[in-house]
Amino acid sequence: MTTKLNTILTLLLGVIGMGSCHAHAPVTEHKTYLEAGWQLFSSASTDADGEEISNSHFDKSFGYPIEVPATAMHGLMQNDMFPDIFEPYVLENMDKTPYEVPWWYRKEIEIKSLSDKDFYQLTFEGINFKANIWLNGTRIAREDSVQGSYGVWNFDITPYLKMGRNILAVEIIPPVFGKDVHKGFVDWNPTPADRLMGIWRGVLLSHTGPVSMRHANVVSKVDKETLKSAELTLSTELTNHSHEVQRALVTAAFDDVVIQQQVELQPNEHREIFFRPNEYPELQLDAARLWWPNNMGEQYLYDLTLNVEVDARPSDEESFRFGIREVEDFWNESGYRGFMVNGQKVMIRSAGWVDNIFLADPDEKVEAQMKYAQHMNLNSIRLESFWGRNRTIMNKADEYGLLLMLGWTAHWEWDSYLGFPHDDYVSIRGTEAKTLHANNYRDQVLWHRRHPSVAIWTYGSDKLPRPSLEIMLNERMAKADTTRPILSYCGGTMLMGASDPRQSEISGPTGVKMEGPYDWVPPVYWYIDKRYGGAFGFNTEVGPGPQIPPLSTIKKMLPEDHLWPIDSIWLYYSGRNQFENLDRFLNAFNTRYGESQDLETFLLKNQMSSYEAIRPMFEAFAVNKFHSTGVVQWMFNSAWPTFYWQLFDYYLMPNGAFYGTKKAAAPLVPIYNYGDKSIYINNDHLNAYHGLVLQTRVYDIHSNLLFSNDQSVDIDANSAQEILKLPELDHLSTSYFLNLRLKNGNGDVIENNFYWLSTVADIPDFDQTTWYWTPNKQHADFTALNDLSKARVEFNYSVQDDLMFSIEVHNPTEKIAFFIELTLADKDTKEPITPVFWDDNYISLLPGERRTINGHAEAKNIDASSLEIVVQGSNLE
Repeated sequence: MTTKLNTILTLLLGVIGMGSCHAHAPVTEHKTYLEAGWQLFSSASTDADGEEISNSHFDKSFGYPIEVPATAMHGLMQNDMFPDIFEPYVLENMDKTPYEVPWWYRKEIEIKSLSDKDFYQLTFEGINFKANIWLNGTRIAREDSVQGSYGVWNFDITPYLKMGRNILAVEIIPPVFGKDVHKGFVDWNPTPADRLMGIWRGVLLSHTGPVSMRHANVVSKVDKETLKSAELTLSTELTNHSHEVQRALVTAAFDDVVIQQQVELQPNEHREIFFRPNEYPELQLDAARLWWPNNMGEQYLYDLTLNVEVDARPSDEESFRFGIREVEDFWNESGYRGFMVNGQKVMIRSAGWVDNIFLADPDEKVEAQMKYAQHMNLNSIRLESFWGRNRTIMNKADEYGLLLMLGWTAHWEWDSYLGFPHDDYVSIRGTEAKTLHANNYRDQVLWHRRHPSVAIWTYGSDKLPRPSLEIMLNERMAKADTTRPILSYCGGTMLMGASDPRQSEISGPTGVKMEGPYDWVPPVYWYIDKRYGGAFGFNTEVGPGPQIPPLSTIKKMLPEDHLWPIDSIWLYYSGRNQFENLDRFLNAFNTRYGESQDLETFLLKNQMSSYEAIRPMFEAFAVNKFHSTGVVQWMFNSAWPTFYWQLFDYYLMPNGAFYGTKKAAAPLVPIYNYGDKSIYINNDHLNAYHGLVLQTRVYDIHSNLLFSNDQSVDIDANSAQEILKLPELDHLSTSYFLNLRLKNGNGDVIENNFYWLSTVADIPDFDQTTWYWTPNKQHADFTALNDLSKARVEFNYSVQDDLMFSIEVHNPTEKIAFFIELTLADKDTKEPITPVFWDDNYISLLPGERRTINGHAEAKNIDASSLEIVVQGSNLE
C-alpha cells in the first residue's frame, strides 16, 4: 500500500510541478507571475526576523525550494514530504503544531530597469490568513492590514527596489481556530493540518510607466428581441504613481474596433474611466456574436487589448477575452427564481466544485474537469467558495459555456469547522470582521467580474449574512458589479417548519432552496416530492449520495486487505459527520439489487445504481421546466479520494453517475417520468424541431417485446413536452426494460435512453424526512437482473495516434446485452486512461443491435498501440 501510494503521489506531484510551470504565462511584457524560485521555511526553524530574511546576506540555501501558489503543506509536498498522506487516518493524526506558527516565503527578484520612468507594483491575489511583507529589509505591509483569505492586495514597491537582486520575504500567519474566518472545507473531506495557510493564489509583479491599469471590465447589453445587436461599456482603473500630473492616452482594441480616450491624472490619483456606447458609437455592435451557455449556442469570445501611453511611450497593457451576454433572473408563477441568459430562460444543470485538498490542482487537471462538465452536458458549476489557484477555472468556464455560481462557503457557518458558536447567520460578527469580509468580497468580485461565465453572486451558503453585513456587501456591490443576480444565501424554506420561506430583512426571499437530500433516494422521489428536494424551483445543492468509483480507483484508495468486504476503512473514505457511513445507501442497494458476493460484481452493480439514481434527478427538473428552474448536483468532483458525492473520482475516472448525468442532460432527449409513467421529450435548443419520431419499446426480463410504438413528434424551442402515456401492460416481469429512441426524419437516432424498471414500487417515507435524507417504506425489486440470460457481444475497435478511438459493438443474440461498460486501458497494466471522453457508456444493446461509440483521451506521452478497449457487462458471456 505504501509503495503504491508513493508511486501515485510521485506521479501526481510530477503533474503538479509541470502544471505550475505554466499556470500563468506572462500576461504581457509588463506583468509577470512570480512562480519559481521561492523558499519556504517555518519560523520555528530560525530566529531571523523579516528585516534579516529579506536581506541578501541571509543564507539563501535555507528552506525548501517551491513554486507558488502553494500552501505550506503543498510546498512541502513539492519536496516529497507526506508520501502516504492519503493512507487511512494519516491526515487526522498529523501533528498540527508545526502549522500553528508563521511560515516564511522568500523570493529573489531581478530588476533590470529602474529609471524615473519605471514603476513597479506587487499584487498578492490570495493569502491565508495574515501576512507581514518585507522587501530589501523594509516592511512594506503589516498583518493588521493584510488579512483575510479572499483579499487581494496591491503595493507600489518602486521606492523599495534597487537595480539587480531584490529580496522579498512574506511571513504568513496561520488562521486561528475559533478566531479567524478563513478558507476551508466542510464535510466532504478532512481538514489539512495547515488549514490551508500560505500563498494560495499568484503573486504578480507589474512593471509599468507612471500610469498603470487594474480591474479592466466589459459590460454588455444585448438586444433580446433580435439577439443580433449589443452595446458594450468598457472600463479600467488608472493609477498615477508619480508626483506629477500625467496625461495618458488609453486605447482599447478588439476585432476591428479601436477607440481612444485622453485622461489627465493628478499626482497619485486613482480613477476608474469608462468607454460608453453613447460616446463611442463603435461600441454599438449591429452584428454581435453572443456568448451562450453550453448546448444553447456558441461561446464566442472577443480578444480585448487595453494600452496606456504617457508622453507617447507605453505605460501599461492588459489583454483578456470577454463574451457578449446578459444575465438576469426571473420569478415563475409559484414564486421560484430562475435565471436567463440573453433573455432566454436557462434550465440550470450544475454541480458543486471543490479544489484539491491542498489547493494544488495543476492546470491540466482543472481543464480536464471543466471539459468533463461540458462533456456531461452541464451548463453550470457552483463554486461554494471562491475556488481556483489561478484563473483557469474561469477561463475554461468561459470557453466551455459553464455558468459560474460563486460566493462564500458553509465552512463559515458551523461551529465544528471554525470553532465559533453558530447561530442563524454566517459566522462573521462585529464591525471589524464584517468590514474585513465585505472588502474581501469586493476584491473577489473585481477579480472575477470580467468573465462572461460568472453569472450569480452568493453572500452565504447554508445561512444568511447578518443584515448589517448584507448592507455592507450591497454597498460594495453597487460600485463593483450590478450586472449579475445576487443571492443573499443559497437556502430558502425552513426544513421542518414555517409555511413562509426564510428570507432576508434586506433583500427578501431568495426564491431558491437547499432542502436536501444528500443521500440515496429512489428515482421516483424527484417526481413526487413536493416539499423538499424534488423537481420544483431552484435546488442549490442536492444529490443521491454516494457514488462509489470503479475498481481501478478502489485499488488505489484501499489497502489490499481492506478491499472486500466493506469495513471501517471504506467509511474513512466516505464523508464526515452524518456521511461517515454507507448504511443508508447499502440498505437500499442490497434490497433492490441483491447482495454481492465479490468486489467486482458489487462495483459494476454500483455503477448501475449510481446511473439509475442520478439520471432521474436531472430528468425530473427538465420535465418540469420552468416550474423547476435549476438543480445543483452535490457534488461535481472530489478534493481527495472518496466514495461520496462525485461524478468522477480524484483520479479523473468517470463513474456511472457521470454517464447518467450526461444522458439526462442531453440537449434533445426522450425521458421516462417515474412519477406518472409517461414519456417526455426535452429540448434545450433555441430552435423547434418538426417531424421527429419517438420510438418506444418495452421488454420483459427475458427480452420479449411487450410494447412497441412509433410516434411523430414536434417539439417547441427550449421546452419539455409530454408525448405518450405508457399503457398498463400484461405479463410484465418484476424487472423489465424500457428503450426510448428519438429519431430525425431520416431515421437517424438523435438520442437513446434505456431504463430498467420494476413492478414493485419505490415508496418514499416523507414523514421520516431529515435535512439530509428521505428513507423508503418499500424498495423496487431488481434482483432478477442477477439472473439475466447471457448475451454475447462482438466488437472491434481502433485507437488513432491522437487518441481518438472508436468501437463497434454488435449483439448477435436474441437477448438484451445489459449495462455494458467500455474502458480504454493500457494493454499491459490494465490501468484505465484518464481523462477520457466517451460519447456514451454503460450502454445496453437490444437483440441484434449494432452500435458505434466514439471517444477520445487526452493523456500525454502514450503510444496508441499500447492501448486497448475492454468490454464487460452485467450479463455478457
